[in-house]
Amino acid sequence: MTDTLLRAATQPLPKTHRRRWFRVLWRTVRAMTQMDTSMRCAGVAYFGFLSLFPAVTSAVLLVGLFAKPTFLADMVDRMEGLVPEVARQTLASQLVTLLEQPRTGLGIGLFIALTIAAWSASRGVAALMYATSRTHAEPDKRNFIAAIAMSVWVTFLSGIGMIVVLTLVALVPAYFAALPWLGSWQVLVLWLRWPILLGMGVLAIAAFYRFAPDRRSKKARWIWPGAIIATVLWLLTCLAFSFYVERLGQFEATFGSLATAIVLLLWMYNSALIVVLGATINAELQRESLQHKAQTALLR
Repeated sequence: MTDTLLRAATQPLPKTHRRRWFRVLWRTVRAMTQMDTSMRCAGVAYFGFLSLFPAVTSAVLLVGLFAKPTFLADMVDRMEGLVPEVARQTLASQLVTLLEQPRTGLGIGLFIALTIAAWSASRGVAALMYATSRTHAEPDKRNFIAAIAMSVWVTFLSGIGMIVVLTLVALVPAYFAALPWLGSWQVLVLWLRWPILLGMGVLAIAAFYRFAPDRRSKKARWIWPGAIIATVLWLLTCLAFSFYVERLGQFEATFGSLATAIVLLLWMYNSALIVVLGATINAELQRESLQHKAQTALLR
């Protein structure tokens, strides 16, 4: 039984399967270039950037109400590698500026910052929802209120997800650093964070593909391939982009004081583009399967 499985796994795909995959890849590339994907992803990047600093302000004010403000600085320090260094340093300096301000009027400042961050982020989420819906060529039948409610709900869940991610990135190392008796198990536990984060990323993108677009067919088999590909591709893109910005890119020499804004916008744009790419792969896989079933039925 084992030998049979090994032989089947090492054999090349039949020509028909290779042709089907080639058609899926070709249609995915064509769909990404023909749709207004680039414009929608640019909108996601714009609103995401617009919500970033109000979100940082909200986080500082929230932590100021319930915990030590230096907690956020530790989080930003541990984002090294996933976020371009020039952007991470800007966030760190913004945190220092906010922490040095007087702690009066936290409630009003928190309300204003949260309102701006929530509105901007929800607009970016709405643009991303529209872009993923377009991949299935199905009209969005939600009314205006339902669409806004869905975008706000997705934004709220995304905020909770970011809190969980930052907790795993920053709190877990700090907690286990205070437990030296763990010994070598400490290294193992710290490394286990990354597979957990990867799995959480797959689940989050799959949930977005499942609930955000307004479409009829929402079977799981047409959700997971794109979610897995998008998560892995996003992680690799983040690492490659960070390396490019730090080693090869001359953003500060070219853009001067705007370098941080340009880097953040490009990073958010690439992230949105990858999410839409995963949705497009799911849509093209589903179309290819339906066409194959129709052709098989005609030949019978």
